[in-house]
Amino acid sequence: MKNQVLLFLLAFCLQVTAQENLVSGVVTDATNTPIPGVNVIVKGTSKGTQTNFDGEYSIVAQKGQILVFSSLGFKISEVTIKDGNKVNIQLEESSETLEEVVVMGYGMSKSSKSLSYAVSDVVEGRAAGVAITKHGDSKGYGNYDSGTLTAGEINDIEDFDEWKEVIRIKEFQKIKDDWSFHLENKLLVTVKDKNGDGVNNAKVSIYSDNEHKTKPEMTVKTDVFGKSILFKDVECNGNSDYYYVQVVHNGKVFGKKIKSNVKEVSLSTEGLSSCSNLDIMFTIDATGSMGDEMEYLKEELRDIIGRIDNAVGEKRIAMTFYRDQGDEYLVKDFDFTSNINEAQTNLNNQYAGGGGDYEEAVEKAMKVSMSKSWNENARARLLFLLLDAPPHLTEENIETIHEQIKLAQKNGIKIIPVVASGADKTTEMLMRFFSISTNGTYVFLTDDSGIGNPHLEPTTSKYKVEKLNDLIVRLIKKYADV
Repeated sequence: MKNQVLLFLLAFCLQVTAQENLVSGVVTDATNTPIPGVNVIVKGTSKGTQTNFDGEYSIVAQKGQILVFSSLGFKISEVTIKDGNKVNIQLEESSETLEEVVVMGYGMSKSSKSLSYAVSDVVEGRAAGVAITKHGDSKGYGNYDSGTLTAGEINDIEDFDEWKEVIRIKEFQKIKDDWSFHLENKLLVTVKDKNGDGVNNAKVSIYSDNEHKTKPEMTVKTDVFGKSILFKDVECNGNSDYYYVQVVHNGKVFGKKIKSNVKEVSLSTEGLSSCSNLDIMFTIDATGSMGDEMEYLKEELRDIIGRIDNAVGEKRIAMTFYRDQGDEYLVKDFDFTSNINEAQTNLNNQYAGGGGDYEEAVEKAMKVSMSKSWNENARARLLFLLLDAPPHLTEENIETIHEQIKLAQKNGIKIIPVVASGADKTTEMLMRFFSISTNGTYVFLTDDSGIGNPHLEPTTSKYKVEKLNDLIVRLIKKYADV
């Protein structure tokens, strides 16, 4: 009897699997022009995606299910999947006034934390599970203005006393323990030349005075100001009475022994002419929950890339887009290029889609981002991590995250998270750990723009609201000293 049940279940599973197909197609308007950013969902489910720049989409569905197509300025259309795996559709323009309702993304289980609200029926029978955001001044797809999104900054390195208070909050203590971050015993090391100017890209390491300790607790690079921040407790071994600070620069090795209570160290060496090149990586969560702000973010980034100061010798841009297991792709990456037009094109062709749970493949994206051709002599190396959710909490992911953070430290790559709507406190605190660990800063979008779903109120006593593009350009100029 058991064997019969098992055979029945196996046959049933094979039958269900056989019914599922990867359905794809192209969405166009009445002039046969592809429409990007069209929401495509399987009716009655949480499965959804969006069309790319060429109006193309692909989604896993079964024969007999209904695909729902929706986009601002067009009538909602439904198509029943029949034989074959191609469903092309031409959307009809809507005569209704749509200024007050903008379809920004599709509802997924991830949306329980990331959407302002979900609806079972959106305006006159619109697709179930679609999330909407209201704002009256939207111009429709393709007409997004830069300087629209608003953001704030928390620089925990510069306001370290508040950070030490925040990290003692019970909720954050658990997040700290879950992800094994220990960042409370800070040491500032400054390396200067004989003229008192900061020495860029000097390697600085800190060793504990414990017996048989041959590996450094932490290794970083000095920034354009000759400064570097290290942590004596980064490996949770911050109980040594003495530490050794070692600097390697221009073929020379020198250093100093310090007591455990020392907070600042200054060392001198011969300087080298500083490179004027700048490397900027944008690592972006491209899952469906980012749909409410994705197109605005793209426009902001286009503006930022075009505004990078001409004083920079060679500016190189790289991009990494990521989703999660089971999506259309896990990671899509573009290595550094000084061709700004190429970088803009790579950005233009991306769209939000996939997802399905809250956490995403952040660790995979970081691993790919760190593996790119970073210029070790660049004036500054900045990684902007745009996301709204943390990685999955597993032992393997914790290890991967720490490995990538160590690589960022060793290579002098500052991680600057930019947290979008729908993030929770785990995302905030983990991203603040990322920024502190790599001498970066923490950026978060705010509700002031009126765009997107609700944004998390940050854990801080104060912050200034700025335009996101202005804030990021300010940070680039600050860290590159241009």
